[in-house]
Amino acid sequence: MQIRQFLIIVLVALMAVGCGAVNRNITIADGEQVEGDIRNVNGGIRIGSNCTVSGNVRNVNGSIFVGTGTRLNELRNTNGAIELEADVQAASVRSTNGRIRIGHGTTVDGSVNNTNGAVELAEDVTVAGDVETTNGRVRIAEGTRIAGTVRSTNGSTALTGARAGAVVGANGGIELLDGTHIEGELHVRETRGTTTSALPRVVVGRDVVVEGPIRIERPVRLYIHESARTGDISGAEPVRFSGEAP
Repeated sequence: MQIRQFLIIVLVALMAVGCGAVNRNITIADGEQVEGDIRNVNGGIRIGSNCTVSGNVRNVNGSIFVGTGTRLNELRNTNGAIELEADVQAASVRSTNGRIRIGHGTTVDGSVNNTNGAVELAEDVTVAGDVETTNGRVRIAEGTRIAGTVRSTNGSTALTGARAGAVVGANGGIELLDGTHIEGELHVRETRGTTTSALPRVVVGRDVVVEGPIRIERPVRLYIHESARTGDISGAEPVRFSGEAP
């Protein structure tokens, strides 16, 4: 009897400080509290709405889903997508080989980083750090605020009615649209190696503000709306336009 009671106590203690699995999915029900980390290998992690996870969430070879209103620490995934519904609060979000989607009203206290996959932020998201991907597109919706830099190396970037500290691109087009406000620079970096015959388009649209300089270090087609305000422009001759699109 004493051994059985001891095993029960140990099991309860392990559950209290987090959970882990191999070759199966992990599901956290709505409203649950998890003290510690959630870790998984070869399976998905699904966290319900209005949950609290005091530790980190880490997964390999599977997707991570987080429901509305949940609070957690660091999210990290390898070989799988990350999807956050509305009003989530996370310390940071990082993926390798998988799309990141962040829902309306979510707050990320650190950065959002991806290596091979798109990054999509819905309306009114707040990110205290950077938003970046190496091989994938970036889409940032109206009302979203990025304190740091929005960066993509091999993919297009589009901000619509959003705000960011700076925007940096290289091998993809950039669109700043509908009153987007960039507090620092817009920078298109020099690229090396294989290039395509089609030049990337860089569009600074209607009522957009770029407080810092626009620095272009590779051939592009640069279009700037007649209502836009920017700092000094170097490296490309802008084409001015009116209307919705050049």
